[in-house]
Amino acid sequence: MTRKKVLASILIMFVMLSGMLTACSGSGGTTPAKEESSGEKTNVPDSGSPAEAKVSGTVKIVLPGDAPKDLANVQKAIEDKMKADGLALKLEFTYFPWDQYTNKLNLIAASGENYDLAWTHVSWLSQIVSKHVVSPLDEWLDKNGKELKDSIPSANWSSASIDNKIYGIPTLVPTAENNNFFAIRGDLRKKYNLPEIQTLSDFEKYLDTIKKNEPGMMPIANDGSRGLLREFGNVYLPVGDVGAGPGYVDPTDPELKVQNFYDSEIFKNIVNTKRKWYQNGWMPKDAQEIKDPESALNNGKLSAIWSNVLKTTERIDAFKKTLPQSELEDVFLNPDKPKYVFDAASNLLSIFSTSKNPEGAIAFVNWFRSNQDNYDLFSYGVKDVNYKMDGNAISVEGINEKQSYNQVYWAWDDIRMKHFSKDVSPELVQKLQQWDESAVEAPTLGFRFNADPVKAEMAQINAVEKEYVDAAYAGFSDYDQFFPKFQSKLKSAGIEKVIVEMQRQLDEFTAAKK
Repeated sequence: MTRKKVLASILIMFVMLSGMLTACSGSGGTTPAKEESSGEKTNVPDSGSPAEAKVSGTVKIVLPGDAPKDLANVQKAIEDKMKADGLALKLEFTYFPWDQYTNKLNLIAASGENYDLAWTHVSWLSQIVSKHVVSPLDEWLDKNGKELKDSIPSANWSSASIDNKIYGIPTLVPTAENNNFFAIRGDLRKKYNLPEIQTLSDFEKYLDTIKKNEPGMMPIANDGSRGLLREFGNVYLPVGDVGAGPGYVDPTDPELKVQNFYDSEIFKNIVNTKRKWYQNGWMPKDAQEIKDPESALNNGKLSAIWSNVLKTTERIDAFKKTLPQSELEDVFLNPDKPKYVFDAASNLLSIFSTSKNPEGAIAFVNWFRSNQDNYDLFSYGVKDVNYKMDGNAISVEGINEKQSYNQVYWAWDDIRMKHFSKDVSPELVQKLQQWDESAVEAPTLGFRFNADPVKAEMAQINAVEKEYVDAAYAGFSDYDQFFPKFQSKLKSAGIEKVIVEMQRQLDEFTAAKK
């Protein structure tokens, strides 16, 4: 079944905004509190009024990565603009390193620490719901987020829900298999007269060419495997965001049977492929060789990296700053195969179960997601201080390093309000505009696994996965040597019980749709 009216409406809005999509999103900035809306995005809610229910106090926000350098000044500008709009809120930001982030969320909830709002993701939503890390939002959305709730299509809310309760505020971006990408150095592909990459064979020829001809450059980092899923099957993972998880569903299976992903030929083929890459010297020999793949890419030390449908637009400015004559190019293997919409949501903003100010947190998100100026202010910073506008494109050229505001705006992306850098080609803009047009809605769209009935088993499975999967996907492990023990530990952890529970919930979901 082709994408339904809800997804079509997103594309219609996207096309209406094609004039603004001239370039990729810049790495920082905000809009001045007094700047007026351009009026171009007429389909976007544009209310500067305070939330319906009065709120006050401090909203404590948790995000991944490093704090932007000019965060303090931008924060003051946001608070001043909220005050002018009648929203009496203060903000407090905490940033946790990527490798500690999800564990920190669990610890916050377990210890009862007072935080309010955090970035989460649909791929691990079921786990943090079962651990009571986050709370349902329905009541607070009705009180303090009416504009927000009305402006986001129901399919997106459904993908951010478990048992008909909303647990996250979704982004609004292209959705079809949007994480199954790699990115490469397009200029190097052209330099060696290689064809545009469409197959795994094409991709491996590129990696081998880099290895043989670019000394000092690693062909690819070992930080992403989702881009290989399309090569070896049609895969919907109810749980898992790294191209692996305990169970998977093939959307072409008329019975929608949940199968053990780790027992599948798909997992075996991915592991063996990554092992080949490692043995050929196309990937780092250990985790310390390339500690920061993004920096390595930007410094000409890496020729390929994980990506998603919007990631090139998000990393292009930093890349061009150090390699102005070079090109980034997306790789989506087997582009002629059907691409599925498995989820109408990916990144989310969620409320902690320990929050002391959930009303204020929802009112804050409603404030910046319902008004272009407010969205720009939180996402990019203060105009002409943290970023500049070059026509419809955003730019950080000439911005002092001290005024950089590299915010993680992808966590709340809204394609209706997003700005793009001038370094994004018109061809990529058009590709983004049309990305979901030919997509096929998976029959599992809207399903969200509730891990609570098997949370003990899921915890044990997660521990086994951490012991084996990361190393296997980095090419460090030989499949035939590690798999028997891995399989045995998964069985002891209760993977069969988890798959039975997934199947039960999926059967109930599909029956309710008939």
